[in-house]
Amino acid sequence: MPPYVVETGARIVDRYRLEQALGETGSTSYWRAQDELLDRPVGVCLLGKDADNAGRILSAARQAAAVSDPRFLRVLDASDTGDMVYVVTEWVAASSLADLLTDGPMSPGEARVMVAEIARALEAAHQQGLGHLCLQPEHILRTTQGQVKVAGLAVDAAVRGVHVSSPQDANRRDVEGCAAVLYAALTARWPGDEQTALSPAPRENGILCAPRQVRAGVPDDLDEIASRALIARHRAGSRPLKTLDELVSLLGSAHVTTRMPAVGPAPAGGPDDTPYPPSYLAAYDDTSRGRRRALSRLAWVLAALVLTAGLGLAAWQLATAAFDGGSSGDTDPTTGPSQTTSTNGRSPVEVVGISSFDPPPGDGEENGDRAERVLDGDISTVWTTKTYFDQFGPSGLKEGVGLVLDLGRGQSVSSVAVTLRGNSSDVELRTSDEEGRRLEDFDVVGEVSGRSGLVEIEPKEPVETRYLLVWLTALPQVDGGSYRGTIAEIQVRG
Repeated sequence: MPPYVVETGARIVDRYRLEQALGETGSTSYWRAQDELLDRPVGVCLLGKDADNAGRILSAARQAAAVSDPRFLRVLDASDTGDMVYVVTEWVAASSLADLLTDGPMSPGEARVMVAEIARALEAAHQQGLGHLCLQPEHILRTTQGQVKVAGLAVDAAVRGVHVSSPQDANRRDVEGCAAVLYAALTARWPGDEQTALSPAPRENGILCAPRQVRAGVPDDLDEIASRALIARHRAGSRPLKTLDELVSLLGSAHVTTRMPAVGPAPAGGPDDTPYPPSYLAAYDDTSRGRRRALSRLAWVLAALVLTAGLGLAAWQLATAAFDGGSSGDTDPTTGPSQTTSTNGRSPVEVVGISSFDPPPGDGEENGDRAERVLDGDISTVWTTKTYFDQFGPSGLKEGVGLVLDLGRGQSVSSVAVTLRGNSSDVELRTSDEEGRRLEDFDVVGEVSGRSGLVEIEPKEPVETRYLLVWLTALPQVDGGSYRGTIAEIQVRG
């Protein structure tokens, strides 16, 4: 390559003026340049014509140019001048992953959303026969408007001489790349062997430490996703994560809050002697720490007010009942107290079993391992649907998903209380005397639309049934263009 080509101010094909050197990889150099024809900044990758992989890089650039997904930096131009090969890409005002982690890890919710976006983009690229194959922190960008961009699709793998033997191998490499980005976002450490702007992640006996070993408060679900992709192959009996489709599904259904365990004594020697903070020092959700503290304080104040009002109301009711009981000759004093254990005469009905319900055309699995969370009496633990990119309904992917509750035997049901999360959900209450396998096996007995929070669904007529189906027919919108339903608690009343 002639020496003048790599000097600031040099022009490529009398159009691209090199303005700032960004780095080098072998015989390849990266520049910020100005497209003088269209008067806009661009990125330029340059390499000598005699480079062994010049033809492969040019071929990769031409393939990447056919990918129109806006989550990738677009390839605008690529050619062989006779003296060199150049690739021109769009330029965006953005921060790299390393820049974003300068002040520490992201919140789990932010990390999940970002990596899910990257994984979906790569899944779309793989459908066009193209992969990234070498994701690193400098490839992950976030624009000033908050949009995620992935740089170097196919081209950087060609620059580094990365080869894959099959589409399955390409899929696995990009799953590991996404998991490495997730790991970095959660810990501010890079788990790969490459040298990057991030500090390397720690290892034990040569095996990468799990995210939860590096940073306190990493949610179980996200820790498991990263570990299955990056560590599982080193552990006997573990099932590695190999496909982008599975990764996208797991990220969409991941529960990103962690419970706060009881606080124990501080570790001996103080925090300076502890390489990784103990897990009880932090808990995270999708919001900032400051907002969580403020909401927590507000929740305690509201709880205190509700409790005070409730105690006052209960005292007034007891006093009234005692007064009425003393003045009425028709009241049986032995039956009065027992009636106060029900709500409006409705007693709780025990649920002996629960499972998710996703009949055809669904795949039969809708986070069933989390279904019991809606019966534990703790509204901080929830069951969520998978994440969908179309709303339910006749024109959507499916009609709905839900939970089947087994009452053990036929019992009278007067209402079902459902605690919903999110902006707006539509819910049907259905019943069946048999353990139904199809939606048609359950009869609709009640429904609500556009509701959130605590919702009480009452059958249109008194019913006696063994199986109840809480069936979500419309989900709240989350993460911009996707949909996911969340139920915190369900209580059946007779």
